[in-house]
Amino acid sequence: MEGTLIGSIMVINDIISFGITKEVSLQNNLKSIYWLIIPTILYGSQIWLFYYGLKKTSMTTLNITWNLFSNILVTLVGVYYFKENVSNIKTIAIFLALSSIILFTYDGSVK
Repeated sequence: MEGTLIGSIMVINDIISFGITKEVSLQNNLKSIYWLIIPTILYGSQIWLFYYGLKKTSMTTLNITWNLFSNILVTLVGVYYFKENVSNIKTIAIFLALSSIILFTYDGSVK
């Protein structure tokens, strides 16, 4: 369970990093490019979070949790904040990703 929490923290890091990067790209302004230092620092910390997470759960569980939660939540930020569109098939994929997370974290103990 603790590995899932660490994976979730990594996802929050992704959301902030990707959100700032998207916002800067939309502004298309060289003055706003300095904001990219925040995602650079945050994303640089991912390896330490991953390292700590490996002590609490298996690499499979940690990586799947991080990747799938990140895909789901970054997609939701894109849809609700940046007004991007998601097709019906991608909506189904989001629900399948949630199912996958549940199945992978059910027994994610370190062996």
